[in-house]
Amino acid sequence: MKLNRTNTAAELDVSLTTLDYWRRKGCPYTKEGKTVFFELEELQEWLDDRSGGELNYTQERAKLTKLQAEKVSLELDQQRGSLIPMELAIATWQAHIGNARAKLLALPPKVAGQVIAMDNYLEIEQLVTSLIHETLNELASDEFSEEQKSHIASLAKELEEVY
Repeated sequence: MKLNRTNTAAELDVSLTTLDYWRRKGCPYTKEGKTVFFELEELQEWLDDRSGGELNYTQERAKLTKLQAEKVSLELDQQRGSLIPMELAIATWQAHIGNARAKLLALPPKVAGQVIAMDNYLEIEQLVTSLIHETLNELASDEFSEEQKSHIASLAKELEEVY
């Protein structure tokens, strides 16, 4: 299909400057009077040859457009608050793990003091089970310590400034 500069640029979704640049680099075109024409198939072959056959300009342009749309979508999700930065998620998760670790490490001394006076295996088992359930309930309902809250808040503020 033989098209003039304007139609070729529109068909390939490129600027006229890009077409002129390609002409200077040797792309195939014909000239009738002062009007320049391009054969789309020949131009596409030339573009493929210049990229070693690996790059299809139209496909690459479509990929770029898709990536730009995805970027805008992610930015909107972040502004709406439905997407948080990975650093904030990691900091929050680390705070949860630290809280769980501290509560679990507090169990042995708590159990030892009470078990020492017990003689019955069943009684010891019930005590340990109840203390584990108590700890799990605390973990399920506990909030972060003030130090953890302030660390997460400062990290969130830093990330807001970056994004």
